[in-house]
Amino acid sequence: SYNSLNLISSARSLSLGGDIISIMDNDVSLASTTPSLLNVSMNNQLSFNFVDYVSDINLVSVYFSKKILDNIMVFTGVEAINYGEFIATDETGNILPNFSANEQIVTIGTSRYLGNNFTIGSNLRILNSNLETYNSVTISSNISATYFVREKEFGLTCLVKNIGRPLKDYSDSKESLPLEIQIGISKSLDHLPFRYSVLLHHLNIYDIGN
Repeated sequence: SYNSLNLISSARSLSLGGDIISIMDNDVSLASTTPSLLNVSMNNQLSFNFVDYVSDINLVSVYFSKKILDNIMVFTGVEAINYGEFIATDETGNILPNFSANEQIVTIGTSRYLGNNFTIGSNLRILNSNLETYNSVTISSNISATYFVREKEFGLTCLVKNIGRPLKDYSDSKESLPLEIQIGISKSLDHLPFRYSVLLHHLNIYDIGN
């Protein structure tokens, strides 16, 4: 449940396969998932993304970051997901009035540069989910640490995603958030315009086949 917390709205991230957690530049949208990527080059950066999924599903996001001290950055963002309208029927197939589904995620975060190429960051995310007559509100956090050497364009990040719990469940059945631990490594080649990235995901789950 609550896999909308893992949806990617950044066009850049989607074009590269989804999770980019070890590249530190001025792309403020990357800080939505990985707060330790917040850095001074993102100061006063604004990002707007629109994703048109299949079957009239749309995702819109706006992100902004600002430097408040020499080594501290803050971040805020809003994501809105519209799943469209659906035809409702009862158990005998009679058509009922259409229903809609939508979700909103509000994120605030911060990062602190510790020196020696290390940055730590954390964020707070509030998800409001409305699916037909069911409503849920959750609170979660992502915590990450990044080691990035700008001269060599080498990055190493450890990320813990979706730490939290529902404040209000869809029903009496208690559900958990999709907790995940990731480690990412990236490196630009010295004499070619390419970068390679390696991502280890779901490190908190021993057998991902189940």
